[in-house]
Amino acid sequence: MTNACGRAALRGVLVLMLAGMLLPGSALAQATVEIKEKRSDLDDLKQRIRDLQKDMAQTEATRSGAATALAEAERAVSKAERDVRRLAAERASSEKKLAMLEAEQREVEARIGARQGELAEWLRRHYMFGAADGVAPLLSARDPNQLARDAHYLEYLGRARLELIDGLRSDLRNKAERAVEIASRRDRLTQLEAEQRAQQASLKAVHEKRREALAEIASQLTSQRKEVSALKADEQRLSRLIETLAQRAREAAARQAAARAAEARRAAAAAAAAEQQQAASSSSSSSERRPSRPTASSSRHSEPVVGEVRKSAGPTPTGVSFGQLRGQLRFPVRGELIGRFGAQRAEGGTTWKGVFIRAASGAEVRAVAAGEVVFSDWLRGYGNLLILDHGGDYLSVYGNNDALLKVVGDNVAGGDAIASVGVSGGGPESGLYFEVRHQGRALDPLQWVRLN
Repeated sequence: MTNACGRAALRGVLVLMLAGMLLPGSALAQATVEIKEKRSDLDDLKQRIRDLQKDMAQTEATRSGAATALAEAERAVSKAERDVRRLAAERASSEKKLAMLEAEQREVEARIGARQGELAEWLRRHYMFGAADGVAPLLSARDPNQLARDAHYLEYLGRARLELIDGLRSDLRNKAERAVEIASRRDRLTQLEAEQRAQQASLKAVHEKRREALAEIASQLTSQRKEVSALKADEQRLSRLIETLAQRAREAAARQAAARAAEARRAAAAAAAAEQQQAASSSSSSSERRPSRPTASSSRHSEPVVGEVRKSAGPTPTGVSFGQLRGQLRFPVRGELIGRFGAQRAEGGTTWKGVFIRAASGAEVRAVAAGEVVFSDWLRGYGNLLILDHGGDYLSVYGNNDALLKVVGDNVAGGDAIASVGVSGGGPESGLYFEVRHQGRALDPLQWVRLN
């Protein structure tokens, strides 16, 4: 009887141990298969990201071509704007000269009228009185002194009449010459008007070309960034899921190992105390914990607005060095001041070396102080860029312009218009990027320039 009870107890222990080894192993195998499947999905996703990065590298040439087209278009805009302004100045000068010529013409016509009236009066008197007022009294004189005086007066009158005739002829020639010059000036004005209309049409065409280039670049960048961002977010979520599954599998394996050990201890205790028929209790297993699943934040922080610029740069004192103007300058254009010098940019990567002034497209950009233009061209990342040298190793930098109105070598005064506001360089909004530098080192513009 005792042996039968012992064999029955031994069979029970074996059944429990077998159940403890088989059932947990099946669950662990299922978890392992799921993890392998997820890791395979992760490898596929990583391969898709690599393929997309290769495609982005292949389209970089096309994007570079669009950037080149953008640079050329923006250079053309700048040149066309300068040509339009030059033609406008030439036209104003021609109109002023034409007004002067017309005024001179009126003066000449007035002199001609006066001299013609004087000559007509002389001819009328000569017709009415003949030579009675001239030669006849001279010949009838008896006194030699009187005769000499009369001859002198007659000679004087003759020279005066000849000078009147010569002056009249000269005025008539001047009138004819002025008429020819006035006609030439009017023809030139007509030509300038035609050239100005052509330049304005050209300016409109290059503006359209630039907008197309900007749209193409913006579309490419937006599409590629969205796809890469979405794939990387998927990659992060899948990585977290695999880590969660692996953690759960490790916890399940630990619980199963603990359960098997407990079952073995209970079986050993039951075999040793079979006579007492007392069930052994095992320690409770730890509760299953589920790791939290972090959520990715996709909020995009915008740059802070530091202040509002209500007054733009104007004339600065002459004979004063740039270093002495610290704290007395004004910003080049009116608008909202974006970003703070030295702060991290919202998109990450770099810190602010200057400030960005959000302003309407086409607004005039004015020099903060007198200086010489040492750079005036398109530069990648800065668009149409202009740099002024103020002496003493001080430079001011003006970027993202729509058009550059000055060229290298030009000397400008404080407050002179040097560019117009735009979105060149592929920027997201219209405005001006502005820096102050000394010996190549960027300085905080707010320590040099007053807001208002």
